[in-house]
Amino acid sequence: MELILTLDVGTTSVKACLFDRQLRQTALTSREYALQTRGVCAEAEAQVYLDAAAQCILALPAEARAKVCAVALTTQGETLLCVDRQGKALRPAIVWLDSRAEAQAARLAAALDRQRFYECTGLPELSGALPLAKLLWLREQEPESWAQTDKFLLLEDYLMLWLTGRAVTEKSLLTSTGYFDLQSDDYWDEALALAELDRTRLPQALACGSIVGPVLPEVAEALGLPASACVVTGAMDQTAAALAAGCTRPGTLCETTGTAMVAAAFTAHPQFSEDHHVTIYRHAMPGAYLYLPISNTIGMSLRWFRDEFCRDLDGGYAALDRLAEQVPPGAQGVTFLPYLAGCVDPDNLPEATGGFYGLRLSSTRAACARAILEAAAFQLRDFLNMLSALGCTAQTVTSLGGGAGSALWMQIKADACRRPFHTLSTVQATSRGAAMLAAGALGWALHDAEEQTVYQPQAETADAYEEAYAAYRRVYEALYLQKG
Repeated sequence: MELILTLDVGTTSVKACLFDRQLRQTALTSREYALQTRGVCAEAEAQVYLDAAAQCILALPAEARAKVCAVALTTQGETLLCVDRQGKALRPAIVWLDSRAEAQAARLAAALDRQRFYECTGLPELSGALPLAKLLWLREQEPESWAQTDKFLLLEDYLMLWLTGRAVTEKSLLTSTGYFDLQSDDYWDEALALAELDRTRLPQALACGSIVGPVLPEVAEALGLPASACVVTGAMDQTAAALAAGCTRPGTLCETTGTAMVAAAFTAHPQFSEDHHVTIYRHAMPGAYLYLPISNTIGMSLRWFRDEFCRDLDGGYAALDRLAEQVPPGAQGVTFLPYLAGCVDPDNLPEATGGFYGLRLSSTRAACARAILEAAAFQLRDFLNMLSALGCTAQTVTSLGGGAGSALWMQIKADACRRPFHTLSTVQATSRGAAMLAAGALGWALHDAEEQTVYQPQAETADAYEEAYAAYRRVYEALYLQKG
C-alpha cells in the first residue's frame, strides 16, 4: 500500500498526516512550538520548524513511513525567511502576524496606486505583514542579513529546500507576498524594484501540485522515508482547505472558523471592484481564483470570553455551547462586535474596537456567549452579501475548522444566513487538500471528502435572526461607518 505524507505547518504547531489511495487519513501526529514575541514583532527560530516537522514524521509508525511515495506541504502565508547559499537560515523567521514593517508599508503604498496594487496582487491593502514590506525593513534595518541572503523564502519554500535541496515556491502561497502579479502569473517587477530586490534572489515559482524532486538521500534516511519518495508543491493553508471542501467550481463556497473566520468562494474571473476590495488569491487549480473575506479575531473573541469570564466552567468550548444554549435566538437583545484587533472585512477598519451592545441589568453571560456565536454568523452573512455582489452565489456552505465541531454554532450560521451548512467527515481539511495535490501529481484518482452533517435553516427562527441581524448592522454602521 502506497501512502502520501502531508505536513501542515501552522503558526504554533506542525501536523503530519498519512493518506491512502482513497485519500483516507490513516495517521496523524502533531508537535507544538512557541513564537518569540516582542511588541509588534513575532519571530520563530527557523530550526524549530524543521525539528517539529522531523519529530512529527518520526512519530509515525516506521512501517507506514516506509510506504510513503510522496510528501506534500501546506503552510501559513506571509512568513519570511532568509537563507545563505548553503540553505542555512541567517536569522529567525519573521512570522505572518509581525507588523514591524508598517512604516515601510506606508511608503510603498504611497508609491503604488492602491487600485493598481489590488488589481496586480489581489490584496486590498499594503500592510506591514506582507513580505514586500518586510523585505524593505530588512534592507534598511538589517543590512548585513540582507547582503548575506542568497534566497528570500516563504515557509513552505524553506521546508521544500530542506527536503529536496531546491529553492522553489508555489503560486497560491506567493499571492500572500505583495510582489506576485496575478495578471502575468509571475513576480511583479515594479514591486521588486521598490524593494531593490533582484528576482534571482527569489525561488523558482511552480504551479501547485508540481513534482519538485526526490527527498534528499540523507534526509530520507534520517526520517525513515523511502529513497524513491518525491516532494510535491502543496498550497497555502486556506487554499488547500478550499480544495478539500470541494470549492472547485462556480457556485461553491466554504468557510473556516478557527482563530479567524475565512470564507472562500471559487471564481474563474475575479472582479477587482473598487466598491468591494475583497482579498483574491490564486486557487490551487490552474486558471482559478478564490475570494477570501476574513474576520481576523472571531475565534480569539470566543477564547477571550472563555478565559476572562468563564474560568469556573469545565469542558472548554463545549461548556460555552451549553451556556449559549440557555438563551433563545437573538441573545436577549445583546449584540457583540467581534473587532478586538480591528476589522478586515466587510470594511477595512484597522482601528475598530469590539464590545457588547444592548446590555441590561438582566443580561447574563449566557446571553453574551450566544451573542459572540451570532456575531460570527452575522459577519458571515455580510461576507455572503459581498460575494453575491461579485457574482458568487452559493446555495449551500461547507464549514471547516474547529467551529464546525459545534452543532449549536453550525445551526446558528444556517439560521442566520438562511441557507444549508454542512460539515465534512474529514477533520484535517488543509492536510487533505495537500494530499489531493500530491495524488493528482502521482496520477491517482481523486476522491471527494464525504459529507457528514447537514444543518438546514429553521423557519421558526427566521424572524428572531432578522431582527438580531438588523440590530447588528445598525450598531456596526453607527460606530464604524458614520461620517462626520
